[in-house]
Amino acid sequence: MKFLKAILVVALVGIASLLLIGVFVPEIDDEIELQVNEPVIHVFAGMLNTAEFVKWVQDLESIERTGGILAMPGSTFDMRFKSAETSQDYKLEILELSPMSSVKVRMYNDVLDIRMTVNFEADALATDLLVYVQIKGNGLVARSMIPLMKTVIMDEIRHDLESFKRLQEE
Repeated sequence: MKFLKAILVVALVGIASLLLIGVFVPEIDDEIELQVNEPVIHVFAGMLNTAEFVKWVQDLESIERTGGILAMPGSTFDMRFKSAETSQDYKLEILELSPMSSVKVRMYNDVLDIRMTVNFEADALATDLLVYVQIKGNGLVARSMIPLMKTVIMDEIRHDLESFKRLQEE
């Protein structure tokens, strides 16, 4: 009986901790640095070529433009991710674009809201990328799980950027 009470207390403390995290940690911020051995004009154009996203974004099954012109500010896209266990749909929106300098995007669904700013800096014949990532959960449960999911989400983004680098350097 004492064992069951101890398990119940641990479970309740864990749930309470997650709820407090959901209330007091509204977002997670992180950044990634990467160098692509190609000129900035090629890297910038490659980043905005949404038709090629399926080549470098892991588990991306399809991307379809739903509004706007090409990959310009205000353009929106539907993205479908499919893995062995599940499929998820996201909306992608181009928020801001500064040619050869930066692009801001928002990828969201009913659970997550991910905003990324990619800054491009020419470095001779290479391009330095500095990617700022902000992850927010929609709803108390999603916000509570964000600290637990941060590593997985950031690892996926890092993997995708490495795939982008390989694709650009081919």
